[in-house]
Amino acid sequence: MQNGYSEDTMFQAKPIVPNKFWIVEKNGEKVGTLRRGKEYILTVNSKNARFPDQETLTAKTKISFSNLVEVKKSDTNGEFDVHDYPCKTKPHNEIFDVKRKLPLYTKTPKSQSFHCAGYYIINFDNGWMKSYCPKLITLTRNQFEGPYKTKFEMQEHLRLAHPRAGRHEKT
Repeated sequence: MQNGYSEDTMFQAKPIVPNKFWIVEKNGEKVGTLRRGKEYILTVNSKNARFPDQETLTAKTKISFSNLVEVKKSDTNGEFDVHDYPCKTKPHNEIFDVKRKLPLYTKTPKSQSFHCAGYYIINFDNGWMKSYCPKLITLTRNQFEGPYKTKFEMQEHLRLAHPRAGRHEKT
């Protein structure tokens, strides 16, 4: 286990950046990363193991590569959806906050940090700014307007309602 893995452990590498970066999972849970530069670097349990090529990597570790990128994308904008509002990552624990009228989700199944799907304009100390999928805590601490289903809709509302705002973009 000195390199962060044992040779009898089965890993699944799921591509994030094709042929460059993978998330490494064991039994469906993220345990590390694999990146490819001049060599392959497998990081598991905060420990790196280096391999000169993919053949050596697969010979010394029980890692399989998934060629499929799991994507649940909407037809209109190429992103994920939560209650018909776009979001930038695969949503988990999707709920609709009826009281605040916000489509909420977490980025991982076990996360307790909720994000709000869609586009928003938020009034920070330095003025109104654009935001895409902000954290719920950000909206509870600041005045905001939204959600909007498209970036154009958000920008148009910002232009009409707050003409001097929106010069800086917060993402």
